[in-house]
Amino acid sequence: MSGEDRISALHDDLLLKILSEIPTKDVVTTMVLSKRWRFVWTKVHKLEYKDTRKEGNSRVWWLIEKSLQLHKATVLESLHIQVEHQFCDDADVGKCVSYAVDHNVRELALIIPPQPMILLLPSNVYTSKTLVKLTLSCRTLFIDVPSLPCLPSLQRLALLNVVYKDENSHVRLLSNCPALRHLEVQRNKSDNVTSFIVKVPSLKSFRYTQHKRASGRSLVLDSPGLRRLTLIDPHGDLDSIQNMPHLDWAHVFLIIPYPKDDKFLRSFSSVKVLRLSLRNVECCSTIKFSRLMKVTLHLCCFDDFMCSLEPLLLFLHNSPILKVLEINYDVALCSNGVPLSWNRPSSVPVCLLSHLEIFVWKEFAGRRQERAFVAYILANSKRLKTAVFSPTYNLYEKEKEKMMELLKSMYRASASSQLLRLLN
Repeated sequence: MSGEDRISALHDDLLLKILSEIPTKDVVTTMVLSKRWRFVWTKVHKLEYKDTRKEGNSRVWWLIEKSLQLHKATVLESLHIQVEHQFCDDADVGKCVSYAVDHNVRELALIIPPQPMILLLPSNVYTSKTLVKLTLSCRTLFIDVPSLPCLPSLQRLALLNVVYKDENSHVRLLSNCPALRHLEVQRNKSDNVTSFIVKVPSLKSFRYTQHKRASGRSLVLDSPGLRRLTLIDPHGDLDSIQNMPHLDWAHVFLIIPYPKDDKFLRSFSSVKVLRLSLRNVECCSTIKFSRLMKVTLHLCCFDDFMCSLEPLLLFLHNSPILKVLEINYDVALCSNGVPLSWNRPSSVPVCLLSHLEIFVWKEFAGRRQERAFVAYILANSKRLKTAVFSPTYNLYEKEKEKMMELLKSMYRASASSQLLRLLN
């Protein structure tokens, strides 16, 4: 029969599974469908409240508080609150969070914009036995960690632009998360911490971001179990990073002309896949990357010094099993073009003779020194399968075509290799 309501005949467990996959505001509206649906929504195990409008009213918080008052599930799997606009003074965020923790929540996310008042988390958050994933994002959220926090089940933690009570608040928090495997930290200029210390033996991945300049800031990282690491801090002090013998993947974004020494980058010597953004690769040309198989080098050259291509060869000499080499020589940032230095080396890196399979150069300008470097790579890479070039954007199409014809005419040690152009 076409008008038959077959969904209402389903078992509650199946209905709850269906409802847990849609936003809570839509879940609540199901109560008007029929008497059968009136109270089903109150038993869902996943609650998601999202309002991404920049301007709005307090209705979303009214919905959150009312739905939690009527909620009847003994266990709450997840609570996700994401609001883009400021809310009214009577919205009790702490009460909502406390309710979730009291109902054994496993995943909790609080993503809200800065508010007129300082927000505090309820104390039971720091002693939850069930929390597995915790995401906190708010510039006026005050992290006041008690002297004896305990989060034995927490595996994923994201602290995004929050404010800390003192230098040791985050240290107390991290040291009492024995199962923590994934940590993300995004800092703002008012987070009250000078030296951000991360010493977590169980940690497997860590993402650290600080975009805005903040003098005197530093990161202390000593987590020997790390497998993946992302560091985005153009101006900070990252010298106190050590003890990463099992690192597999790393992305490092720095804008510093010449580090005082190579101590910082030496900590990455065990990495297998490396994405490195620097002004010059010279600072890591003396480091032995014995496990490195893929590297992406984004080299930002400015007018204040000469860019040299020789350190690239030294880098290759110290990466004996490298299979993939990607270069982005960003000289487009310069007004007059940066002078390049290149002299043909006396010996060939081992990786070119026996391992390199893919060679990519983005923003290729085709200057004489660059062409000489490419000719050297193609002439000595015996196992090369693919070479890909993306001409710099400020060349005319005819110039790009002429450049590609020149590259294709170069001798290649690997007769089976392909030479391709990336469209840009």
